[in-house]
Order: sequence, then C-alpha cells, then structure tokens
Amino acid sequence: MGEKKKNYRWYHLLAGFGLLAAAVAGVWLLGRLQQAGQDIQLRNMVMTAMGMAVLSLLVRQEAAEHLMQYDNEEHLMRFYLCLLVCLGVALACVFLPVGAWPFLVVYITLALYGSTFLGAAAGSVLLMITVLGSGAESQMFVMYLVCGLIGVSLFRRLDTEFRVGVPFAVSLMALLVCGTANVVLFANERLDMELFVVPAANVIISAVLLLGILKLFSQSVTYRYRVAYMELTAPECELLTRLKEEAREDYYQSMHTAYFCERIGGRLELDVQAVKAAGFYHKIGVLYQNKDTEEGKESGGELFAMFHKKHFPPAMQEILKEYLLPDRIVRRKETAVLILSDAVTAAIIHLLAADKTRNLDYDKIIDSVFKIKLDSGVLSQCLISMKEITQMKKIFKEEKLYYDFLR
Repeated sequence: MGEKKKNYRWYHLLAGFGLLAAAVAGVWLLGRLQQAGQDIQLRNMVMTAMGMAVLSLLVRQEAAEHLMQYDNEEHLMRFYLCLLVCLGVALACVFLPVGAWPFLVVYITLALYGSTFLGAAAGSVLLMITVLGSGAESQMFVMYLVCGLIGVSLFRRLDTEFRVGVPFAVSLMALLVCGTANVVLFANERLDMELFVVPAANVIISAVLLLGILKLFSQSVTYRYRVAYMELTAPECELLTRLKEEAREDYYQSMHTAYFCERIGGRLELDVQAVKAAGFYHKIGVLYQNKDTEEGKESGGELFAMFHKKHFPPAMQEILKEYLLPDRIVRRKETAVLILSDAVTAAIIHLLAADKTRNLDYDKIIDSVFKIKLDSGVLSQCLISMKEITQMKKIFKEEKLYYDFLR
C-alpha cells in the first residue's frame, strides 16, 4: 500500500510538472512570436507557472479526497490530456478576435472530465494565459469567466438519461448575451448587424464543439458500460440463472437488495448502475464457495478472476470488493448503500419467514439495523455523510408497501 501511494504521488508530480513546463514553454514561444517586451514575457511566464502549479495541487487534492465526478478519479490521465489540449486552445486563442474565444467549451470540458471545481479553476487559469498573451481588456476576462461558471454549474451532474438540452441552450444563450454586452455595446462604431457577426459566430462554433464534446463524453464515460450493465442485470444472465437454481433464497434477497440500491442510489445522486448491479451480484460468492474447507469461506481469487472474465465494469468491481473482502476499508458511498440495503432486506426477510402473518414495526427494525451497522464501525472511514445516512433511513421507511410484498 505504501509503494502504491508513493507511485501515486510521483504520477501526480510528473504529470503536473510536465503540464507546467509545456505551459511555460508555450507562453515563452508566444512571446517570441509576438516580439513582446522581456518584462511582459517574464510576467506571463511567472503567472502561468504559478497558475499551473496551483492546478496540479488542486487535481491531487480532488483525487485524494474523492471529489471528482463520474469515474474521472480512475482516469486521471484523461483529465491531464484534456487539460493539455485546452492549453493548446488557450494559446491559439491569442490569435483570434476576443469575441470569438471558445472558452465556454473549455470550462465545460474540464468540468466534465474532472469536477465542477476543477473545471472552474482550470478554465480560469487558461483564460488568464490567453488574456495576458493577447493584451485583452479585463472586461473580456470577466465575460468569459461568468460564461464559464454558468456552463460548469449547468453541467454539474448529468443524470443517467444524459439530458443536456436545457443546460446546452441556457449556456449558449448566456454566451450570446454576455458577448453582446461586452463586445457589441463597446464597439466604437454605429450599431449595425455586422457587429453581431463575431458573437454569433462564437455561439455557433461553441455549439458545434460542445455537441462534439458531449458526444465523446457520453461514449467514453456515461454510456461506456451501459450495455455491460444491461447484460449483467438481465434475468436470463448466466450467473443470475445459476444463482437462482443453486441458491434460491440468496437470489431473491439479491433482487430485493438491488431494488433498494437503485432507489437510494438515484436519490443520493450516486452511480446508480454500478450500485444496482452490485446489489444483484453481492451474493454471487455462494457459487464459488470452497466446500472442502470447514469454514466454507469464499475463494476470493477465483471469484475476483470471474469479475474480470465476465467483464464486470470497474466501478461495480470496486463496490463488490469493498463489500466482500473483510479486511478492505469501505470508502465508497455506493458500498455503504449496498451494505445497509442488504442488512435491512435480510432482517425483514428473516423476521417474515418466522411468521408471515406477524405485523412488524418496520421503522423500529430499520432503526435497529442502522444502529448496529454504524456501531460496528464498518462505515467509520466511508465518505458517506450522516445527512445521507439519514436520507437513506427515510427512504427505507417510505417502502412499507414493498416490505409487505416480501411476505
């Protein structure tokens, strides 16, 4: 574990230093091409170095504190590549009219492949580089900063349906309004339709680029494992069929657990597909049980090898490993949802099996299960908050009709 953390630190250090060097070199080359004064070149290089250094620190902090969205934490190189491409765009914008900079797309791209905070911070640093290099007025920095913040706020968290229509339209409308207010109104010419050409062109170009980015994002992140999840959770899936035949009680408990995982995961804005699929398969270990040992413990190596063989998505594998391995620290919120969903389901099924006509106090059972799990310390290092745990408890208590279905 210590070696892994050491390599992780070196990874961030090298990536951050590489980006810093590329940014400073780009700004220096830009100054040479523009034949800028040495004082201006030095200022731009110093500010660029400081900005990129801060960005490197922020990326490391966001990843270490698990604040990055989607699966971005597991694909940091993807974010660094996006940042490098956006750096190239920022340097190229120096040669474009100030009203045609596509910084709305830069902000949103960095937010999608990193986090809302990283998108805002990285976009602002790159915007600073462009403004300093072009000598543009401060009002242009403010204009693109406001547009960028609007963009990252609207695209903060895309749901599983990937509904982008409203954020897309509103962000482009904001760009048009801000462009009109800062470019057209301050033009030292008679008001004419030609003055709207550059802001309108910026909106059109940004719309095309943004559509391309969203398409790429949906394929590489949002829907990357959609087919795999659909196949794994289909009733006719080979593993689920085997579980139903060889361990019928575990199979039905898994189905009910998956139901609660999906409900709670959606309400808490977690990775719904991953936690739901983990709910279906958290009892799959009974198929890989070592019958020759007295303890009958699960053969972890064989089980986890099966995860890879059956192409379980990485997020689903991590949840199952945190749930199944006794010495594994539970960090993910999705794992906490799985643990509590399984515990509540198991408790109610057990009590109903003893006497199906018995009227149970579901609220009391749920409170007891939560208290036992929290007192056990299994979630002591989990990222889930007490507010979210309280919300989970509330959702469980709303499902009284479903519990009657378990009889």
